[in-house]
Amino acid sequence: MYGYACTLKTDTEVITYMIDYLHRRQGLTLEEVSSVIAAPFWSTIERKDEEEKRALTYLRNTFASMLITGPFSIILGYNGGLMALNDRLKLRSMVAAEKGDKVFIASEEAAIRIIEPNPDRLWYPIGGRPVIAELYTTGQGEAHGHQLPVSGL
Repeated sequence: MYGYACTLKTDTEVITYMIDYLHRRQGLTLEEVSSVIAAPFWSTIERKDEEEKRALTYLRNTFASMLITGPFSIILGYNGGLMALNDRLKLRSMVAAEKGDKVFIASEEAAIRIIEPNPDRLWYPIGGRPVIAELYTTGQGEAHGHQLPVSGL
């Protein structure tokens, strides 16, 4: 499909290709990609302001076949950061935390607390809303983590 050859025949491979197609080939932002593969319910879209309603309706209609309807939890690494997303019904668990300029994402809080017992912030992202952490550089070129405001709260 779309020129991709699924050699592993796994759902993980298909999701990877879907994200690549939507983000790299179609030019959608990661937030828009999230709104395709974990699309909000129509009833949720109806409650949005007109501009957001129009955008979400376009994404749902244009890429309807790419909605993932089953349980999933993914962490996607890319040049410059990472994105975590779970299904819109939150059938798979996901927890996120921050400590300074570090971001932690796991399926259970205990896993994060083993690495960082006292995070500055810990939350359970809303289903279908991405957690996006991007790297930023200092004047000396050192990379540091940074949590974006659209963090799945």
